Amino acid sequence: MADHSRAKTRKDRIMDAALRIFAEKGFQNATITEISKEAGVSEATIYEYFGTKEDLLFAIPEKISNETFEESSKVIPFIKDVEGKMRAILLSYVQLYQSNPHYSALVLLQLMSNKRFRQTPAHAAIRRSAHSLLDCIREGIADGTFKKDSNPYLIRSMLMGTIEHLFIHWHMQGMPKRKTSIMDMLDPFIEIILDGIRAKEENAGLTLYLEPEAARIFGKLLQTKEILKKTLKGAAKVPQARKTH
Repeated sequence: MADHSRAKTRKDRIMDAALRIFAEKGFQNATITEISKEAGVSEATIYEYFGTKEDLLFAIPEKISNETFEESSKVIPFIKDVEGKMRAILLSYVQLYQSNPHYSALVLLQLMSNKRFRQTPAHAAIRRSAHSLLDCIREGIADGTFKKDSNPYLIRSMLMGTIEHLFIHWHMQGMPKRKTSIMDMLDPFIEIILDGIRAKEENAGLTLYLEPEAARIFGKLLQTKEILKKTLKGAAKVPQARKTH
């Protein structure tokens, strides 16, 4: 057990060091030598665990994404309504990206444009949360929470695409501290999307679209109807004269 614990700690140190160096210097400029110095292990140890520098690169988002997904999976099943589940999933994304800027910089600025990355278990791990969000949207359409003609893929793209865009912009500007953070923007943004896709109750009344002259004539007819109704009602209250024999 002690050997396994030490090995796991060493592997985690390697991944933590690699994450920081990859995020700050870029994959091409980072070297195994500086990662080994940062992690306090030999270069041979890194190759023993990960094989190549690219394998190490892909192992980082796979580990972090799986851990984040497992954590959120403990909570989401206890949220009953669809909108609540969607908010929880998106909150998980924002918390991860904001609390671990090295991770969000690595994924959003380097890996998402890497074609090989999209064929790895790491990318599949990231997509699990995206699939969970898609399932929530589909559930909302099926149970009548959202409009029947809603496109679940488009809705998911709007939600996730906006969050990713905000964080890419944040990183490109040097991660400035703003009065209104991305976390503060999240709930108002989600509400804008939800307000557009929620199923609205149909009005059972009759709506007429009339030209001004037709509207004037129709108004007079309604007034005449009301006057006639009041007249008949008043006449019904007048006592009838007694018949004489």
